[in-house]
Amino acid sequence: MKTSIILISIFLLCTSGFCAKTVLLVENGNAKSVILIPAQAHEDEQFAAKELAEHIEKMSGCKIDVVKETLGKGWQINPGLGNKGVCYIFLGTCAMTPEIEKAIRSSGDDPASFMIKAESNPSGISNIRIAGLSPEGTLFGVYELLEQMGVRWYMPGDIGTVIPEKKTIAVSEQNTIQVPSFHARHLQMAVDRTWYRRMRLGGPYFPSAHGINIGKADINKEPELFALVNGKRQQSQLCISNPEVLARAIKETKNYFRKNPAAPWIGMGPNDGAGFCECENCRALDGGDFDDFENEVSMTDRYIWFFNRVLEGIADEFPGKKIGFYCYSCYMKPPVKVKPDPKIVPAFAPISLCRIHGMSNPICPERSYYRKIMEAWGKILPETYERGYFFNLADPGFPFSKVHAIRDEIPVAKELGIRGWRVETIPHWASMTPTIYIATKLFWNHTSDVDALIHDFAKNFFGPAAVEMEKYIVLMDSALRDADYHTGCSHDLPFIYNPSIMKTADQYLKKAESLTKGTKYAEKVAIFRLSYDYLASFLSMLENRNRFDFVSAKKDLERIQEIQQKAFQYEPKMFAQGPATSYMKRFFSPCIEQGFERITGKNVFVAGLPDEWDFLIDPVSIGEEIGYYTTGKIGGNWTKIKTKTLSWSDQGLRYYKGDAWYRNSIVIPEKFKDKKVFLWFGGVDELAKVWLNGKLVGTSPGKAFVPFEFDVSEFIHYGKENLIAVKVTNKKLNELGTGGITAPVMFYMQEKN
Repeated sequence: MKTSIILISIFLLCTSGFCAKTVLLVENGNAKSVILIPAQAHEDEQFAAKELAEHIEKMSGCKIDVVKETLGKGWQINPGLGNKGVCYIFLGTCAMTPEIEKAIRSSGDDPASFMIKAESNPSGISNIRIAGLSPEGTLFGVYELLEQMGVRWYMPGDIGTVIPEKKTIAVSEQNTIQVPSFHARHLQMAVDRTWYRRMRLGGPYFPSAHGINIGKADINKEPELFALVNGKRQQSQLCISNPEVLARAIKETKNYFRKNPAAPWIGMGPNDGAGFCECENCRALDGGDFDDFENEVSMTDRYIWFFNRVLEGIADEFPGKKIGFYCYSCYMKPPVKVKPDPKIVPAFAPISLCRIHGMSNPICPERSYYRKIMEAWGKILPETYERGYFFNLADPGFPFSKVHAIRDEIPVAKELGIRGWRVETIPHWASMTPTIYIATKLFWNHTSDVDALIHDFAKNFFGPAAVEMEKYIVLMDSALRDADYHTGCSHDLPFIYNPSIMKTADQYLKKAESLTKGTKYAEKVAIFRLSYDYLASFLSMLENRNRFDFVSAKKDLERIQEIQQKAFQYEPKMFAQGPATSYMKRFFSPCIEQGFERITGKNVFVAGLPDEWDFLIDPVSIGEEIGYYTTGKIGGNWTKIKTKTLSWSDQGLRYYKGDAWYRNSIVIPEKFKDKKVFLWFGGVDELAKVWLNGKLVGTSPGKAFVPFEFDVSEFIHYGKENLIAVKVTNKKLNELGTGGITAPVMFYMQEKN
């Protein structure tokens, strides 16, 4: 197997012992080098020269000339360009020689590969050749040389850029060849393109998508093209066993490649979500395999069958084209009946597996299953990709370090033959900079020393606070690594970042702040403080919410919103503005804001239900028939479950889908008799039917996490125990591992008009 990264440095004997000889570029602020590019330079070669010259000038204050060569590929140095002692830096095709190209290709033929050949000659003219197998490879070679000089780009923009001040710049004499570990290296997020390329991201962009293009189709006119679900045609999915669906998909696929002849592949797959066709012919395509993680029949076989037929249908005109699809949800497992065409390319998106831990972490046996998925697909298809998640789903931007996971899984992916990455993440720079930065380094070189990268980041980014901030980064990362919580959502943060960890983290930040006060590093520490305060306010908000102190919780929410606005003022923004606000509004703000309204003004808090309820799952939906809502004691092996503090997944239910019942009782004081009393739920996942003292009081709107209430004045037994029974129906996978009652439940009084 070829080595992904080859670094060859030439070390020569010097008078004081063994040391590497150097090539001088700038001496005491004076130029000792010239950059040479081809006369007909590619835009990437021109940009490479610009990047090199500008960074050298920022380091030393010295401007380096960029000159176009005129003598052709592999030309010899023109003595007229300069005096003895000048270093000529050749870029791109004017640096390439047959020997250099042969040396690179002996290690790999990825277009992003490059060689840096630096030779010193104190008595004459030195030279550096940076040649890539593509213009982009040359650009990446320039970035490697700049990193050797000490330049870093930890995040986009000036605040993430580290350029050391050097009046003299020299690089080691070397023959360095680098070939990326992965052919494709992509982060699926909105980010500055210059930073993207500085991190050597690029390569083929995996095309898979949710949906199959069959052109215009109207369910009212052609219902047979769509999925049959519970006896009715609906638009959730297509009826892929229908020959007309296949014919139209083949037609549209051919049209796509006619318009995009250079495209090697097209993305195709089910629509995102459920509602798969239940017709006899579609069901006959299934392999009979059950996906325990999705709790439903695996759909992989039927779609592999369909992709095979599409590839057969386009083979007369486009025999070499491929289909990429997301290996995801209930089509994550490999097929068991249908042999896939080798031109089918899956990208793994294990959304229903734990997204916190790495696959080798013993605290998370579930994630180890991911390795089995990779291995199984790798045995039946020659080309596979990774399309996972480097962020906390539904996360408004709280600290979420996955360094521990990616340092585990990226090398394993290389071992198992993964060709590349197109990972979904969110640029929450205040909390995820180390994770995103280290991921890019491992994409390029899967053998990179992660501890050294963390140390390098802390030293260069935080200066005098390096030691304290490195401790902070490691602490927050290990908190996730060691946490026995697996849903991957913000509901778990109070347990992952427990009071002890928060106290220690705060101490590290305070020490770092004192060490950087009045320096250029103070703002960088302040960014991480911003992230910490954001988390601390959120944890306080949940604590106050859970004890029905909505006045304090609302103050915490306002503090969260203030921190968000401050983070949005940075460039780049320290939290991704859309997710930070939308996720907070969707999952947390409604409960806090509506809870506040219901205990302030003319409204009065009456009584709050405890965190723990009696609980029983009802997978076959018999609870109403046998009276789980009735008063009095009911047998049936009811157990205890938390509601507002722990998710279903945290309590052994994982992604349970179906009905479940809750029962609890509470005394409502006599003084509220003849008042208007409401029973209020801060949120459920996803539909709730509620009884009080055996009487049905209402059904929730069915939108997960949205508060709802019922006027229960006429149903209450004042001064006595009141039995609340709740049937929750959870059908949709919301990716959070939640379910059932997810927020506080209380009675409040509203003054009658």
